[in-house]
Amino acid sequence: MKRRQQLQLLFQVLLIVVATLMGILTNLATNSDDGPYIIRFLRQIALPGIGVLIVAMIVGQVTVYRLERPARPRQQWDRRRPPYPGLDAFTETEAAVFFGRDVQIAELVRRVHQTPQRPADRFIAVVGASGSGKSSLVRAGVLPRLRHRRWNVLGVMTPGPDPLGALARILTEANGNANTAATLRHLRRSPATLGKLVRQAKLRQGNRFRRTLLVIDQLEELLTLTGERERAFVLEALTIALEHDSRLWVLGTVRVEFLRGFLETRQAALFQNPLAIGALGRSQMIQVIERPAALVDMRFSPGLVDVIVDDAGTSDALPLMAYLLQELYFAVGPGQTVAEERYRVLGGVAGALSRQADQVLTELRSSDGADVVLTVLLKFVSIDGQESIRRKVVIDDLTDDERLVVDAFVDARLLVTAADDGTPYVQVAHEALFRQWAPLRQEVEAYAEGLRQRAELERWATDWERSQRSDDYLLTGDRLALAQQWLTALEVRGQASEQVRLFVDRSRRRDLAFLRRVSEGIGKHVLANAERYPELSILLSLAALGECADTPVAQRALMAAMAFSHLRVVLRGHTDTVRNLAWSPDGRFIATASRDGTAGIFDADSGRLLYLLRGHESMVEMVAWSPDSRAVATASRDHTVRVWDATDGTERGTLIGATDVVRGVAWRPNGRHIAGACRDQVVRVWDISSGEIVHTLRGHQNNVLGIGWSPDGERLATASHDQSAIVWDLSTDQPALTLSGHNDFVEGLAWSHDGQRIATSSGDHTIRVWDARTGQQQTLIRGHSDQVWNVAWSPDDTRILSVSTDRTARIFDSVDARPIAVLSGHEDTVWGATWSPNGTRVATSSEDTTARIWDVRPRGVEEVQFTGHNQRVTAALWSPDERRIATASDDGTARIWDARTGYESHAVINDTARLWAVAWSPTDDRIAIGSSDGTIHIVSESQSADLQHGAPVETVAWAPDSARVTSGGHDAVLRIWSVDSSQQLAALSGHQDWILGCSWSPSGRLIASTSDDRTCRIWDIGAGEQVTILRGHDNWVDKASWSPDERYVATCSADWTVRVWEIATGRQLGVLRGHESRIRAVAWSPDGARIATGSDDRTVRVWNADTREEMAIVGVHQDKVTSAAWSRDGRQLLTASVDGTARIWSGEPDIDRLQAAARNRVFRTLTVEERSAHMLPTET
Repeated sequence: MKRRQQLQLLFQVLLIVVATLMGILTNLATNSDDGPYIIRFLRQIALPGIGVLIVAMIVGQVTVYRLERPARPRQQWDRRRPPYPGLDAFTETEAAVFFGRDVQIAELVRRVHQTPQRPADRFIAVVGASGSGKSSLVRAGVLPRLRHRRWNVLGVMTPGPDPLGALARILTEANGNANTAATLRHLRRSPATLGKLVRQAKLRQGNRFRRTLLVIDQLEELLTLTGERERAFVLEALTIALEHDSRLWVLGTVRVEFLRGFLETRQAALFQNPLAIGALGRSQMIQVIERPAALVDMRFSPGLVDVIVDDAGTSDALPLMAYLLQELYFAVGPGQTVAEERYRVLGGVAGALSRQADQVLTELRSSDGADVVLTVLLKFVSIDGQESIRRKVVIDDLTDDERLVVDAFVDARLLVTAADDGTPYVQVAHEALFRQWAPLRQEVEAYAEGLRQRAELERWATDWERSQRSDDYLLTGDRLALAQQWLTALEVRGQASEQVRLFVDRSRRRDLAFLRRVSEGIGKHVLANAERYPELSILLSLAALGECADTPVAQRALMAAMAFSHLRVVLRGHTDTVRNLAWSPDGRFIATASRDGTAGIFDADSGRLLYLLRGHESMVEMVAWSPDSRAVATASRDHTVRVWDATDGTERGTLIGATDVVRGVAWRPNGRHIAGACRDQVVRVWDISSGEIVHTLRGHQNNVLGIGWSPDGERLATASHDQSAIVWDLSTDQPALTLSGHNDFVEGLAWSHDGQRIATSSGDHTIRVWDARTGQQQTLIRGHSDQVWNVAWSPDDTRILSVSTDRTARIFDSVDARPIAVLSGHEDTVWGATWSPNGTRVATSSEDTTARIWDVRPRGVEEVQFTGHNQRVTAALWSPDERRIATASDDGTARIWDARTGYESHAVINDTARLWAVAWSPTDDRIAIGSSDGTIHIVSESQSADLQHGAPVETVAWAPDSARVTSGGHDAVLRIWSVDSSQQLAALSGHQDWILGCSWSPSGRLIASTSDDRTCRIWDIGAGEQVTILRGHDNWVDKASWSPDERYVATCSADWTVRVWEIATGRQLGVLRGHESRIRAVAWSPDGARIATGSDDRTVRVWNADTREEMAIVGVHQDKVTSAAWSRDGRQLLTASVDGTARIWSGEPDIDRLQAAARNRVFRTLTVEERSAHMLPTET
């Protein structure tokens, strides 16, 4: 195991013995002649013995010296070969011409023959600057000597972007295999595999006890070209192999600037005892120049060698000098003398490389231009951190034009070709090319950031390749966006590799698929929660569409969120709870009261703060407007009521006299008195002009909170923590009525505008409506999940607005307590509530320091909305001139509306029965209306008539000539009527269940009828007989619509599909799938290119009639869609819904316009938690 070291020790011991013997013999030689025989004999041979021992000592010392300093192996040199490698590193085959590094060679050989304490010490990093000759030292200096000593040399590898692949090639060759892929698979299994493969190689080479060497040249490529995981794997594999094989040594060459990077890895111990390679001294430089020349009989003119050494003063001295010397050899040849003139012509040490590169550039410029040449050369440069490094380029990745440039620089010996695992590549012969040649150096400096980006992309792409293209290694989110940006810039400069393009494309496609899933997931979540959280739903939908993918479900979600969104403006300006607010009687302003000690006056349209009213010395609890909207009264905890000028925000006066907090304030309708509710259980009424208290009302047993005047100003009502409300008789200042029934404090109180009812709200979570004359409770309203703080009546007294600790405001029907809307968006308790005078908006205030204005009409992205029915709208249809629309409803009314403004014109029918169908005559103002009582009403402005179908009527339709009407209903009979004579013309039987729809063909020859019997039947009106039965639906068939050319019919069904049929054959041509519930409406566009549908899933969709593919979701109702009708130009769709509205939508929705409208509905951004919960990036 330690044979060479044992031999060294043996020789050293023998030398000590020899020296001792020499001393003894010397003494004997100089002794007297007396003595025993043996002494006399030894004295006789002493002098010859001393001579022998001196010779032995000399031989021993030489042997020890040679053991420690092995001689250069003898090699012959062909005079025809250049003795200088140029920019290439020396190889083993060039050991005969490698000079100048004897000291470093001896040191390395000495170190690899030591017995280190730690396995990591058998890893020697040869560290030096670029161009210092590290690779040449190991390849041409150390390896031949170790091979001469019969070491097992596995080979020399450079990591490149695939270090495991490079290792696999070395080990495969060492093991005599041809299957590099199999070796690579073994290597990838575990870091421990490397040691096993090394042992196999040693066994194959015949002596497993020999020392073994692995050389890793340009080890810094593990940092610059390799991903972190691959780098860690390789270093760990080397560490394990060294630990398990005490005869294994590893030499690695490292540029000094990268040593720190290795010391920061987990395998830093490998790099703690490096061998530093410095610059050559003058004598060594002379050796480098003269001794290789001597092998080919090349000489230098006197003094030229000194000139060359003096000129070699740059950091790239060795490669530049080597390149110069090679060029000198090619210029003069073997056996010749190099003159100084020739040296100067080539440009000297510093200029030879640049001169050659300039020459090539000049030759190429005429055809390609300098910029093109330099752009091609940039492919061979990479940047890691601040360092420029070489980059290999696979020849097959070069275009024909790029190869012309490359070939020229290869011919000039500035680029070199080689192969990795059979794949040919090109790289710069040495980094000196882009450090010393000014044009390329300047190009690298100018494009440094782009080169860094390319290097980073290539590392990512390589990691992906190493992982066998695992999806886990693909880019997503912000990194993908950055990569796409970088790739675009690289493409412009022609610097993108095919591997990077493929990697980014796969990442983009995979990320798009992931983003589509995220978008769809958000969309589904929004659809399930839009009604409860409309603002959050809009924000999420916008993120899904803008940050993820534009999916149909996300579009639909945004439309749904918009449909449920009532928020229009957020009023900001207070710094604490906004305790109360009131809308001015003229509708222009909103006044607020805040616990920050101020009141505010805001513009009701824009939400802009006009005035901040300062003067109170404590929290402001309530605010009230004067009847003329010119003044505001505020109640405060400072025991005062103050009156302010609303036109300029100045204080008009202070009403004093309260002995405790004033919690409520109300302005008498006559404008002359103000009432205040106080915490001392007293209600006070002030005369504004005098400031005197004119009424003092006592009767409550606890704090008085709510207060309000009757509309006629004759009565005053108050609410208290004593769980009651009192209506006061101001003639006696005594209670006239006490409203009892709540189970907790009563704070909110409001009179209806007709003065007949009073609404109160309580901590018991309820609102109660009382008869203001008798005090009897009329209605109990439940819906809030926490304390209800305030209530307000709509101007028409049909609705009540309430606000609660549950962070919502809710609107209820004032008669039947039916919930109408939930206004969600406040982030804390909602305290204040008020209606706009026109009844279209409400405002609320909250502990979240904001007030908000809401549109109480459900508005989505429709162009026009028709609101007025109080039950479902069963059908809606355009008038012939499309200036009006007609609607029918379960509320028993049929109404006419202005199609442009959405305002109701008049009701044409007000019936007790439900109205299920409506149809407008194609040529005049007559309207046919089908009723649940079996009547068909034919009405116009001038006349009306009734037809008796005999069973509930589900559908009516006019013939194109306006002379006939068809009806169908629960008797399963399709009836045809003469409108003028009111006579039945035909009764067509065949359906086995209710008829749900009927439609005339454009020519008037045919009728399509649909039924609960799952069929659509085609009738020939002239013959009065059935022509075709269309079967295929799996559930009720609701409606049918004809194509404009009368060749096809589209039917919709409760089986969630629309089917397209060919009339001539009765053959089904296609199925439209996508709705998520029953489809009740279908309409073919006038141009025949599109089909519109409406469904119980609340959506209105448009489909391509030819491909049957969904084109868009154009609208979302708040409930089931019951009918659909195109405008004549095909630009708009009219729909009706169970949500009580009819709406006009754009037939070709603009998603950008939709998103822009949605952004105007939200007043915050998603929180980090909200983004994280829905898999959105938390940094955008």
